[in-house]
Amino acid sequence: MRVLAVDDDPQDLLYVRDTLVKSGYAPIVTGDPGEALRLMEEERPGLVLLDLMLPGADGIELMKDILMLADVPAIFLSAYGQEELVVRAFDTGAVDYVVKPFSPSELAARIRAALRKLAVSEPSEPFVLGDLTIDYADRAGTLAGRPVELMAIEYRLLTELSANSGRVVTYEQLLQRVWKDRGNGDIRPMRTVIKKLRHKLGDDAANPIYIFTEPRVGYRMPKGERPWPTAS
Repeated sequence: MRVLAVDDDPQDLLYVRDTLVKSGYAPIVTGDPGEALRLMEEERPGLVLLDLMLPGADGIELMKDILMLADVPAIFLSAYGQEELVVRAFDTGAVDYVVKPFSPSELAARIRAALRKLAVSEPSEPFVLGDLTIDYADRAGTLAGRPVELMAIEYRLLTELSANSGRVVTYEQLLQRVWKDRGNGDIRPMRTVIKKLRHKLGDDAANPIYIFTEPRVGYRMPKGERPWPTAS
């Protein structure tokens, strides 16, 4: 698995890179926060390590931009352990916070823990409903066998609805699970994403197949079908 590390201290970055290599990960490192988003798009890492204090950038704001591109665990590495910063980091979507200096074994353990949480948060079997298939392992969707190009926020919303198929997922639950409470109770961005998803899936809001609106409550997807077993 590729891991992106962003830290403006060359020695700290070298230390993290060597730790990742010894732990069996493929490191992607940069000291330039402006390069982080490009690397996210090009390299598609499965986890991100971020220094909290970056030159000309707020590490927490950078994490928010990263999470809009990809649904990956983000761990902060920082010598600054002020309580208000730690609380802000977690409230914004970080999965862990490691205070420098740390040992290689501690960092490796924190990464493993973050990846375990990610692994159990999604179903193992693909979701199949009509022509739509969501492959959680590949984090991808297909429609009638053709790939559906999904933004990170679209995939997260579709995953949450499909993983709870047959049940209504309320606006409040979606704000908490998909937007990590960053929407301040405003469901307008959610409606915009739902509209884009329906367009990509060819779903008619007036006569839906995949995404149903429960007025003043939330959204739901019908129960999926069991995928056909692969011939051996």
